[in-house]
Amino acid sequence: MIVGIDFGTTNSLVAYVDRTLRPEIIINERGARLTPSVVYFKNDRQALVGELARSQALARPEQTILRVKRKMGTGHRYLIFGRQYTPSEIGGLIFRKLKKYASDFLGEEVKKAVVTVPAYFDDNQRQGVLQAAYLGGIEVVKLLNEPTAAALAYGVCEKESKLILVLDFGGGTFDITLMRYREGLFEVVGTGGSTELGGSDFDAVLVKWVVETVLEERGVHLEKDPIAMYQIWNHAEKLKIDLSSVHEASLVLPYLALTEDGPVHVHFTLSRQQFERLTTHLFQQAFTLIETTLKETDITPSQIDVVILSGGTSRMPLFRQTIGSMFPGAEIRSEVNPDEVVALGAAVHAAMLEGRLNHVELRDILPHSLGVRDDEGRFVPVIERGTVYPAVVTRMFTNTQDNQNQVTVEVLQERGDELLRLGHFHFFSPKKWKKEEARLAISFIVNGNGILEVVAEDTDTGETATLAITGGVFGMAEDGEPLERRGTGIEVF
Repeated sequence: MIVGIDFGTTNSLVAYVDRTLRPEIIINERGARLTPSVVYFKNDRQALVGELARSQALARPEQTILRVKRKMGTGHRYLIFGRQYTPSEIGGLIFRKLKKYASDFLGEEVKKAVVTVPAYFDDNQRQGVLQAAYLGGIEVVKLLNEPTAAALAYGVCEKESKLILVLDFGGGTFDITLMRYREGLFEVVGTGGSTELGGSDFDAVLVKWVVETVLEERGVHLEKDPIAMYQIWNHAEKLKIDLSSVHEASLVLPYLALTEDGPVHVHFTLSRQQFERLTTHLFQQAFTLIETTLKETDITPSQIDVVILSGGTSRMPLFRQTIGSMFPGAEIRSEVNPDEVVALGAAVHAAMLEGRLNHVELRDILPHSLGVRDDEGRFVPVIERGTVYPAVVTRMFTNTQDNQNQVTVEVLQERGDELLRLGHFHFFSPKKWKKEEARLAISFIVNGNGILEVVAEDTDTGETATLAITGGVFGMAEDGEPLERRGTGIEVF
């Protein structure tokens, strides 16, 4: 059976389509539907994942890793018990946990999955998630964009064309996808958002507010106490969640810290209005991203037929109220649990791939342009942002000097005003070229998962060179073995 996995910043979920062809969330060994994306290292050979990790982390926050999804595809390293771990290795422990409890629940080993990723993830980040799944023992049959998964979960089946806006506001990312549905086809027409805006950023504002208030009132620097900070983070998240359903909530932390003047107790009451005022800049950032995405696609709010809300952060009343005002003529869909809708949509797509549900064609687009750096350091796009993938695009290049028999191809991804380096390779020729004599065909091949491969061919000789993009972010272990391939040797509980 192919399952659907939502690998989240805050929580992860697994879902499947049962015998009645209904998508269902698989409960974990604790009977919970959500598994915290938290890893706690007991020692150098054992790690706890999920709720146990989060509860044990209070005593050893320095041995606890949270929000690893935000580090996917980067050069970040975690140093635990004298050993370095990449984000994909940590993510692999989470995938291994998900695989285990899903296999136990279904009574058969789970080997394959549709895994969701933010639509705005770049190639490095997608590679990081693929590697994490591989290390966790999961074969990814499809990397499915989270907003597309959310749309599939709602099962839009009308014959008439619908313009759908999916707002996936999760714990670590905010994904905006515009898609057009017509019978049997979901066609993405625009994407936007941020991989650095999510519920954890709202938590961070509350944490800062607590720390600054205690400093002002008691003169105590709580930021220097890791155990105190971990408690504040946990309770700040709960306070934020409470304020989505009540107009006023309290944060109570007795004996949070011990000073020469005695224990520090925290008991604050915060209104929803105060919370919204503290986080105005984050709300505004989200709304600006929506407006920018609409503007880039030349679509007005009045043209939107359906707005689908997914992700736990989309529950916040101010967000929902503002979306209602921005799209007064649209049908707002939020009846499916926002925490679960992406995993359920992944399971639906998994059942389609198995042939158990009617197949729906998906046409997705690249969120970022892909290209190379020329001899003068300029970015030359090969595949433009907005291109439907899978896709193959070839451009011709030549050499810039006499007596040259090699060129270096540096592959880049344009993300806003930033150029991300995905990798490079050297192309050698058996002969020396005169200036502008070489005829090099460089092909960018983007597969159905949005993953890039680059092939260069000398059209005169037929010689080729291929670059499987790794972004140079995965690194090497001290023994020279790629970190991502050596395995962690960690037992997961």
